Amino acid sequence: MSQTNTELHLVLLPGLDGTGDLFKPFLEQFPEQSCVSVIPYPLDQYIPFEQLADYITPLLPKDKSLAILGESYSGPIAISLASRNDIDIQAIILVATFAKYPASFLRIVSKGLPLSLLFRLPIPDFIIRLFCFGSAENKTLNLMLRDSVKANRPSILAKRARNGMNIDVTILLSKIKIPCLYLAATNDKLVPNAAIDVLKKHLLNLDVVTIEGSHFILQVQPESCYEVIHNFILNNNT
Repeated sequence: MSQTNTELHLVLLPGLDGTGDLFKPFLEQFPEQSCVSVIPYPLDQYIPFEQLADYITPLLPKDKSLAILGESYSGPIAISLASRNDIDIQAIILVATFAKYPASFLRIVSKGLPLSLLFRLPIPDFIIRLFCFGSAENKTLNLMLRDSVKANRPSILAKRARNGMNIDVTILLSKIKIPCLYLAATNDKLVPNAAIDVLKKHLLNLDVVTIEGSHFILQVQPESCYEVIHNFILNNNT
């Protein structure tokens, strides 16, 4: 995805950890780093979802046509940005995410969990295997995830998690007329398939591509994800 092949600049918005560090396996697929940027979230400050689009907007690359990628927690933020008319966004890529988090067992259970306390504890290997990396779990990915979580204040992660479960940007979807790509994982145990159904109903220009793997699909299948996203951006370059 070189700048000589497309004028679009890809901006990556991270998942719940907010660091952007987990994009490393995906970023390593790019022959040129000049055509892609990562915008992390503050590690020492909680910014409510309603304010994140305003926080991100001045940090976007200037004088460039953009493709915005929202991973997991950041999907609704990417949707919010794409619905605005003051940013030159030409395409949106949604990865294992949602406009409104569906009713699910995980959502019900999380309401009663002491998330601030849990985020202070080391993440058990079986949790990483079950919910994050699946059979692609390895020491490098595990360490990367643990370091990204530890970089945050537990209270901020807890607020993001609860906020994410209650975000609803469905009303904004009808405002988005640009090409949209959704990357779905075959074994996503964090975002139910019902989330994709909502997007299909409201986004007329949505392509859904399913890739073998778990929720952290950019991390466990970086080559496949890069190829799909690369082709999507090239095909929709204006």
